[in-house]
Amino acid sequence: MSLENEKLLELYRKMLLVRAIEQTHGKLLQEGKIQLMSHFGTGQEAVAIGVAGPLRQEDILFGTHRGVGEYIGKGMTAKDIWLEYLGKKTGLCKGKGTLHLCDRKVNIPGLVSSLGSDFSYAVGTALSAKMSKTDQVTLYFVGEGTCNQADAHPSMCMAALWKLPVVFAVCTNQFCEFAYMDEHYPTEDVAIRAAGYGMPYDIVDGQDIETTYKVTEKAIEHARNGKGPYLVEYKTFRMALHHSGDPGEYVKSEDLEKWGKRDPIDLCQKKLQDRGILTGERDQELRKAVQTEVDSAVEEAFSGPDPTVDDLFEDVYAQKEVI
Repeated sequence: MSLENEKLLELYRKMLLVRAIEQTHGKLLQEGKIQLMSHFGTGQEAVAIGVAGPLRQEDILFGTHRGVGEYIGKGMTAKDIWLEYLGKKTGLCKGKGTLHLCDRKVNIPGLVSSLGSDFSYAVGTALSAKMSKTDQVTLYFVGEGTCNQADAHPSMCMAALWKLPVVFAVCTNQFCEFAYMDEHYPTEDVAIRAAGYGMPYDIVDGQDIETTYKVTEKAIEHARNGKGPYLVEYKTFRMALHHSGDPGEYVKSEDLEKWGKRDPIDLCQKKLQDRGILTGERDQELRKAVQTEVDSAVEEAFSGPDPTVDDLFEDVYAQKEVI
């Protein structure tokens, strides 16, 4: 399941970029320079980047609140993310989205405020693609906790019944907010629910970027070729707490130690070095370049124009053309 050298190096750079964005976010929070709360995806980078990587620009991605991985993977930039994070007028949503990222140019409709309600949105965009007879695929990236929301089952049922081009990509990070998954689920896996709808599914290691990329690529092609929906469950671990300020007393130290030894960035780095693609010197240059990209994005965002009071009343209602 090996990827081409350049592709693997590109995915590695994106994972480094995601980690750098979130580490910088955490640092700014600690220094009191921003008030934007965090829901970091530390340790889940191989899932988020691997899930978004095989998508085409015209494909639709519904993402999560857990970090920025899938957004970077689909094509958003650090600059666009930070302008919106800091509520700037030059942000993609003119500073009105902040954590609820949206980027129309790469077909990211935007994060909903009520997790799980976008199950039905994803089915809707997939239905639209089928009715329009395009080969556009919708990928819904979702956590296992959100799969217990009310919209999950009817959405998957309709997707299977109508053979819609949608991929349900479930990131199982072992936690549902402030508790372990087993306090919310009577089963170890989420993916087996797909069998109830006659939907094919896979359960894979979420720490290996090549695995996550390849299995997602297979699921996307299945959906694109008119065979209906596909569900993939990626087993990973949320190394970060649920949000900034979470005391984290529920997290077992032995789990942090065990999963920390399988950090997806470290695993990818070793692959690249073992295959002679990446030297230690080149790795340091890459990490420095990534951090510089993030620092420049943050600096530009801080100096960007803030919205005015008048902007509160813009984009509230659709503008009707007067004839």
